[in-house]
Amino acid sequence: MAAARPIVRSVLDLPLPGSAAMDDVRRLVGNLIDMNEILRDRERATIRLVMNPDKMVIGEAMRTFTYLNLYGYLTDAVVVNRVFPDAVAGTYFGAWRDRQREHLELVHSAFAPVPVLLAPYFDAEVAGPVMLDRLADAVFSDEHSAAALLHESLSHELTIEERRASVRLHVPFADRGDISLKKIGPELVVRVDGQKRTIMLPPALAAWRPTEARLADGALVVTLDEAERPPTADVG
Repeated sequence: MAAARPIVRSVLDLPLPGSAAMDDVRRLVGNLIDMNEILRDRERATIRLVMNPDKMVIGEAMRTFTYLNLYGYLTDAVVVNRVFPDAVAGTYFGAWRDRQREHLELVHSAFAPVPVLLAPYFDAEVAGPVMLDRLADAVFSDEHSAAALLHESLSHELTIEERRASVRLHVPFADRGDISLKKIGPELVVRVDGQKRTIMLPPALAAWRPTEARLADGALVVTLDEAERPPTADVG
């Protein structure tokens, strides 16, 4: 870089970053590589997604969940925050509670079989050790310990090639006749014997269409192909 700096300056009349800036870039790249290795070590690191029971927030969390699965990062739990308790039914917050219940159905559908943990709407902001202890007691239990690994495998696996993608879902004990499939924009909806799974695909796959679905080794593999583009007309 030092040897190239005078040449580039004479040709482009643009200053090149100094050695300190290049060292910072190298450190950043090295840290990202190290972080990738840490997050892929499923025996030492997992990810837990936290969201409010709001449709838009859930949609973004679903998309994040898909990318985490795409890159092999294990999500072992989902935490839904600020959930209204049953006690508010029939009060001013009753309608909000009912709407939250609808959104929670989507959460269970989208993130299954990852455990979904609910954090209640407290009467005070969660700040300080006392409120954090209340939150921990409400979310975690003997069944779902905060320090335990709550889920051990990827919920689904997405593989993307140049013009084809495949989604692999673990559906043990499912029969071919139990499975139905449809795609609505970026959402892939799979029903297995009455249970629904909703997968939010990357936006680039929104127009791709399912062309094949097959059962293999206890998993459903759905193939998506890029939609053919209409021919462009020449303008004379």
